[in-house]
Amino acid sequence: MSALIELLQEGRLRELDQALFYRFLSADAEHAGDLAAAERLNDLLADEQHHVSRLTARILELGAKPRDTGAHEASAPSLDAWEAEARKREEGEVRWYEEALRRVDDPDTAVVLRGILDSERHHRDKLAGKWMPAGPSGPKETS
Repeated sequence: MSALIELLQEGRLRELDQALFYRFLSADAEHAGDLAAAERLNDLLADEQHHVSRLTARILELGAKPRDTGAHEASAPSLDAWEAEARKREEGEVRWYEEALRRVDDPDTAVVLRGILDSERHHRDKLAGKWMPAGPSGPKETS
C-alpha cells in the first residue's frame, strides 16, 4: 500500500506544479489584457486544481496524509511561448499517468488515474481545459 500512496503523492506534487504553472501564466495574460488567453489558462488551471483534489481525496481515502509541499517558485514562459511549453509539459503528464496506470492494481485508484489521464490527453491535444467531470467517469467537453 505504501507504494500506491507514494505514487499518488508524486502525482499530486506534479499536479500542484502544473497548477502553479497555469496560475502564473493566467496572471500574466490578465495583466497583458489578453482575455482569451487568460480564459484558456484559467480553464487549464481549474482542471489541474481538480486533479490535485482528486488525488488528495484518494490519498485520504487510503488513510494517508497528503504531503505538505510548502511554497516554492515556479517559472513560466512568456505569453508568446506558453503553448509550446504547455504542450511539452502536458505530454509529460500523459506519459506519467500511462506509466502510473501500468503500476496500479487498485481498481478505485485506477478509475481516478484514468479520468485524470483522459483530461491530460485533452490538455495536450487542445491546450484547453474544462475537461474534468465532478464524478469518477471520463472527461467531457463543457464549452
